[in-house]
Amino acid sequence: MNYMRYGTNTFPAESVTIVKIVNITFEQENVIIHLGDGRAIQLKISQYPWLRWLLNATPEQRKAWEIVPSGGGVWWSMLDEGIELQPLLDLQPLR
Repeated sequence: MNYMRYGTNTFPAESVTIVKIVNITFEQENVIIHLGDGRAIQLKISQYPWLRWLLNATPEQRKAWEIVPSGGGVWWSMLDEGIELQPLLDLQPLR
């Protein structure tokens, strides 16, 4: 059991794993988000209305991405759009 005493959390921090984005690749109509723990999330861009901006982007615009400093998202400054990791992880089954 975990307790808090005088405002100090006694839950061991090393048991928490923070997943971060480490790379983005494109294959045909798919964007693949590579994670630091070895997993990859593949999204068929045309199947998600909220990714229409990426579907309509040029190859040059698609290549101009950057991982946000926390590793929790990807940002395309030329398109003024991005993808957050946490909602994608919420959709993935645990393995």
